[in-house]
Amino acid sequence: MKEDRTSFYKQIGRMSAIGLEMGLCVAIGLAMGYFIDRYFQTKPWFTVIFLILGIVAAFRTLFSLAKEIDKTGRKK
Repeated sequence: MKEDRTSFYKQIGRMSAIGLEMGLCVAIGLAMGYFIDRYFQTKPWFTVIFLILGIVAAFRTLFSLAKEIDKTGRKK
């Protein structure tokens, strides 16, 4: 019973972190692109490229979490 509760809390904690992880991926990509553009004066190319890479990283994180949740659900 206690193991089920602990597992449940771990899953809730992991799911609640999704928004933060996705936001940070996009924000870090955007910031990196912005500062590279400022350094090389190539606006907006690196900003757009790194923004897209940040979005891809965010969705990759989301899909890996979905796979992890599916794997956990199938064990039970």
